[in-house]
Amino acid sequence: MSKNDWGLTEHEMDRLDDAVNDGIIPRSEVMANIDNFKNGLISVDELIGIWSNDDDDDEY
Repeated sequence: MSKNDWGLTEHEMDRLDDAVNDGIIPRSEVMANIDNFKNGLISVDELIGIWSNDDDDDEY
């Protein structure tokens, strides 16, 4: 699979686009992480996982 300028595959870009369109993650957050994607510091799955995590941890 070839990677784009962000270091992501077409499938990863599609997943990010879907996450933004579904309201899971703000587009600004994706844009803020371009260098992290390029440098392999965070994966698409990790970023989506962070933003899709329900804050139910405070329910005891």
